[in-house]
Amino acid sequence: MSDPIAHTTATYDRIASYYDERFTDPPPAFAAFRERFASALPAGARIADLGCGPGREAAWFKERGLAPVGVDLSIGMAKLAAGRGVPTVLGDLRYPPLPPASVDGIWSAAALLHVPSEQTEPTLRAWHAALRPGGVLGLITALGESEGWEPVPYRTEYERWFVHRDPGTLLAALDACGFEVSWHESNATHRTWFNVLATARG
Repeated sequence: MSDPIAHTTATYDRIASYYDERFTDPPPAFAAFRERFASALPAGARIADLGCGPGREAAWFKERGLAPVGVDLSIGMAKLAAGRGVPTVLGDLRYPPLPPASVDGIWSAAALLHVPSEQTEPTLRAWHAALRPGGVLGLITALGESEGWEPVPYRTEYERWFVHRDPGTLLAALDACGFEVSWHESNATHRTWFNVLATARG
């Protein structure tokens, strides 16, 4: 069995340009949550976009007056993000290359869903460590019960590891890892999504 993270990263390297061409405008619920997250931060706040992909969201945050850094393990995706004028670091969102308490916010949209379920809490603890006390987490991930390989719909010769999480289990993990959840909602497109806004306890 291939390593889920390494295999999924290689897939994103191969499909980066296709992904960037297909996903240009966020769904309304996604855009509204992005605005909610940005509004929870002070002007000029330093944020990390973990699993930034081609950098569209990080670029939007930059236009909004925030100071984003994109983090992605895919070289193909990181190059696209850097091309949008976003400071970008090649790194693993499970242990982001960020000093302790160095960012005011963490944004992670449709990225935790590639992290194997048994690595959920260690990943969230690493995120908490990177946030200053009171820092804001904006998380979008997928709900459900399945975990495993899925073909890329528009390039079916490639596959990605997907984890669909139980909302109660995820909220409990966030609490255990030092986050105070202030708001959450679910919405559906081709998947059922879970949007969570939380703050890091000191």
